[in-house]
Amino acid sequence: MVTRRTLLKKSVLAVSAFALPLEAEEKGARKIRIGIISDVHKDLVPDADERLRAFIDRMNDESVNAVMQLGDFCTPKPVNQDFLDIFDSFRGPRYHVLGNHDTDGGFKREQTMAFWGMKSRYDSFDLGGYHFIVLDANDRPKDWKGGYPMSLAADQLEWLRKDLESTRLNTFVFSHQSLERPSCITNQEEVRAILESAKTADGKRKVAGCFNGHWHIDHSRVIEGIPYIHINSASYYYMGGIRNDSVDPELGKKFPILTVSANYDGSLYTVLEIDPAAGTFTIRGMESKWRGKSPQEIAPTRKKEEDAWARPTITAGQWTVA
Repeated sequence: MVTRRTLLKKSVLAVSAFALPLEAEEKGARKIRIGIISDVHKDLVPDADERLRAFIDRMNDESVNAVMQLGDFCTPKPVNQDFLDIFDSFRGPRYHVLGNHDTDGGFKREQTMAFWGMKSRYDSFDLGGYHFIVLDANDRPKDWKGGYPMSLAADQLEWLRKDLESTRLNTFVFSHQSLERPSCITNQEEVRAILESAKTADGKRKVAGCFNGHWHIDHSRVIEGIPYIHINSASYYYMGGIRNDSVDPELGKKFPILTVSANYDGSLYTVLEIDPAAGTFTIRGMESKWRGKSPQEIAPTRKKEEDAWARPTITAGQWTVA
């Protein structure tokens, strides 16, 4: 199997191909392209506007069909209006996913949704002959005791089940938190069971792939035939409180997150391209570099699984999907 790192070395615009189960003739003839960005963190980093603008300018130049941000975008403070205006300057459909930090400061999800212009916490839409589902994994589980909740409540699970039953189209699922990392969405196995049980009329799986942010890593994994793909942060990799002494002290005072993160020099984002004729979808690769020290330089002896996927890139590999 070709490794993800090998593919990245071959091309910054490396792509990954995932076979889709529905026949190409059931789709429109045109490719569908959706720009995706995640974890910009307007409230935490000094250059969030520039990172988002680089993404939106590129997506407008390429005339992609839609754009989506996967959460940890911005809180509903009036001071963040200019940042939101950048996202809204995209000339086409725009979609949001709620992240755990988008309600920081005591805000309610409804306040953030109203600020963004988001109609529903979870929703679905069709575009170009494909079905897209947006989930909200910020529900409180019954045994919740504090911290950021990471769950899908019973009403959302039932909605998800019915929504998948109601479409005959190949489906792409988006959430902020991961359905793949064991220590993330608390009822992820229940959610995955719903996704895995969704079948087309001829018995093929309906869900083509799932995308998430939150972890700020460059990683993907196939579970029961479904690819679960992490979209890396546009801004940084969080080091869990371990200090990065390569950050300018004055800047660190204003933006403390920089001092406990390995920071990306330039913005990261990607394009999901669905090719109905080929029956594939691809994720565009992108590469930045570290601004200051890397995670390995910050914590050379730390052994954490996610550190293996900590790099300022969005990489792509290639898999066969049943």
